[in-house]
Amino acid sequence: AVNLRLAADGTCESARVALGAVAPTALSVPDAAAALVGTQLDDAALARAGEASAAAANPIDDKRGTVDYRRRVASVLTQRAARIAAERARERR
Repeated sequence: AVNLRLAADGTCESARVALGAVAPTALSVPDAAAALVGTQLDDAALARAGEASAAAANPIDDKRGTVDYRRRVASVLTQRAARIAAERARERR
C-alpha cells in the first residue's frame, strides 16, 4: 500500500509504504517512502522505492514462489501502487 501527499507543483510532500505477505507481519518501509518524498514521482523515484521494498521484504520460500520471485513482486507492486496513488492524488487537486 502506498499513501502520498502532493504539493501544488506535484512534488511528493510525504509518503508511506507498507507491504503485506512478504514478512511474518505487515511491514512499513520507510526507505521506500523516503525514495518518493521530494520527487515528481518519476520512473527513477519509483524504481528506487521498488528496490527499497524488495530489500525490506523477508518472504518465505515455498512451492508458490521463491524468495527472489517474491522480492521482485514486492518491487513491482510498490511501483504500481505508487503510480496509482499519484494519479489519484493529482485528480483530487
